[in-house]
This record gives sequence, structure tokens and C-alpha cells, in this order.
Amino acid sequence: MTLHSVSVKLPRSDGTFPGGAGADAINNDCLICHSAGMVLDQAKLSRAQWQDEVNKMRDFFKAPFPAEDVPAIVDYLANLKDVMSQSAGRQPDARHGAVIAAQGTPSGAPACAQCHAFSGGSDGSGAFPRIAGQSAYYLRKQLRDFTSDVRANAIMSPIAKALSADDIADVSAYYAGVNAPFLPLAKAEPALIQRGEQLAKVGSAAKDVQACDNCHGPGGTGEPPTIPYLAGQYARYIAFELQMWQRGYRKSSPEVMFMIATKLDDQDIAALAAYYQQVPASDQTTASK
Repeated sequence: MTLHSVSVKLPRSDGTFPGGAGADAINNDCLICHSAGMVLDQAKLSRAQWQDEVNKMRDFFKAPFPAEDVPAIVDYLANLKDVMSQSAGRQPDARHGAVIAAQGTPSGAPACAQCHAFSGGSDGSGAFPRIAGQSAYYLRKQLRDFTSDVRANAIMSPIAKALSADDIADVSAYYAGVNAPFLPLAKAEPALIQRGEQLAKVGSAAKDVQACDNCHGPGGTGEPPTIPYLAGQYARYIAFELQMWQRGYRKSSPEVMFMIATKLDDQDIAALAAYYQQVPASDQTTASK
């Protein structure tokens, strides 16, 4: 018997479904579990077959996406051939994104660097999140959420609305490609960090809260392109955003993050924020790649 080595090249796991706004539903709902490459490489199915597949994901596997998104997802999948033939559009320009980050835009958007730093590492205060190395898809989606008031923020909403669709794509591509150092920050009390680690890695059966790492990756390093890293993110920012979900100011991921956030008390939030801020440097380095 002779053994032969084989090489298998799998599609990229961090890609997105092409098609701009027409792909919003499938990108928002399906990339949490499926890579776009694997789906796009599937054999051609009829609309009825895709309908069955999407229904199975939601009804049998309990995929957490709203029923109102089902028609848009099925329509996208049933028309994959047309979508792929029309997807060779404009590519993001990270160099132009760097100009926006440093100088702002003629339409009135200020320089991103004023709050997030040109490196994307922000100022360490926690008032502004670290965005260096977050996936371009995630950054682009957040800016679009600010423009549509899915996320409401007195600072970011008017800034995002002053950016064109191309500006958003370009500046997202820029910050996704930078690798800023992690600032040395003071640690919280060990007991608080330990509690946060328990919630992050195991969750809480008593509160019916799953482990954060189930979605955000081991050590909070993220699951690009849809799930952001939390490792090394500022505690103040993490706590603030969990409170925004609780209060309804973030309407994204209503069937996941809103449900989880409303089950956490103030001490839980403080613990999770403290834990993820101080995740070991080796994990943080992975998160920024």
C-alpha cells in the first residue's frame, strides 16, 4: 500500500458575502457560524432547497437571527450566480482611509485620529475603543449602524453620517490593517478579574448566560469578520457598551447581545470588562492580527 500526501486548500474563513447592502442580512446573520467562502462554493440549489436550509438553521439549529431576515437571505442565496457576476465592484482604498483617519473629510467628518489615534490604539482612557486590527467588515458595519441609528451615539452618529459609503469602506480597511501596541494599564482587583474570567470562559448557569468566549473566541481574540476581539479592549468601553445594550441604544444583535447584557448585573459587567482589558499579551497579539 502506497500513501500519498494531498494538499487541500480551503476558502478563506474571514471573507464576507459580496453585494453591498443587498448582502447585509446574510453577512449579519450567517457569518457568525459559516464562512462566506464555504457557502459560495456549494453546489447550486433551487430556491426551495435554500429555503429549507435557512429554515433548518433557524428552527432546528436555533441560529439566533430574526425571522424577518429569512426572505432576504433566501433571495440572496437563490440568486448567487447573478450576485457573483456583479460583485467585481470598487475595492476599498486603505491609503485614502489613512487620509480620512489623519485629516477627516471635506464633507465635515473630523479626523478619526482625534479620538482613536492614527494607530487605532486610542488614548487609554477607555472613552474611545481600540479599533486597530478589528476586521474591516465589523468596522464598516458599525459605521453603517451609526448612520442608520441602529447604534445611537452623540459623537459617532453625526460623524458616520458625514462619511460616504466609499469613505466608510476606505477608513475601515485602513484601521483593519494597522497593528497598534497595547498600552500598559493598571489592573483591577484579582478577585474581580477572576470573576470576569469565569464568566468569559464558562458563563453562568444560574443566570443562563453562555461563555463570552463561545462567540468572541478563546481569550476574547475575536472571530472575524463578524465578531470583534475583546482582548485588550478598554474596560471602561466594554462596560459602557454592555450598558448601551441594556438600555436599548445598541439595537444590533438583539437576539444575542441584548439578551445576554440584560442578564448581567453591574458587578458582572465590571468583572468582564476588567478581565478582558488585562488578557495576557500573547492573546492580545493574536487578536490584533
